Amino acid sequence: MSGLRLSDDQLLRLCEKYGLQAKLWRMKFCGLLPEVCKRRLYEKKRFSSIFEFALILGGLSEHQVRLVLNLEKRFEEMPHLHELLVEGKVSVNKLARVVSVAKIENEEFWANQCKNLSNRALEVL
Repeated sequence: MSGLRLSDDQLLRLCEKYGLQAKLWRMKFCGLLPEVCKRRLYEKKRFSSIFEFALILGGLSEHQVRLVLNLEKRFEEMPHLHELLVEGKVSVNKLARVVSVAKIENEEFWANQCKNLSNRALEVL
């Protein structure tokens, strides 16, 4: 599959396909980090920190890792939002948009909004 043999439309479709797959796998990887941290797996596998682990294996910045771990703590008592995070069902960015307004009594509403709305629509809401 040489780049020279692809039309612009074919190349664009491949970029879109691989870009979407990369986003999905990144969300899944982020969802694993709280458990990696709890088990201290990064130490067992000789990484100096959870941040080095996430950088080398997933390309995440320290800021992104801190965001994931902080969200996991904030969502401990909110099963719907917690599930979205640890199962990598929505992006961390969407969850970060609702963390300040999510409460135990409304977390199911916010979980549904995260699944159905874009980042921008969540921000407006």
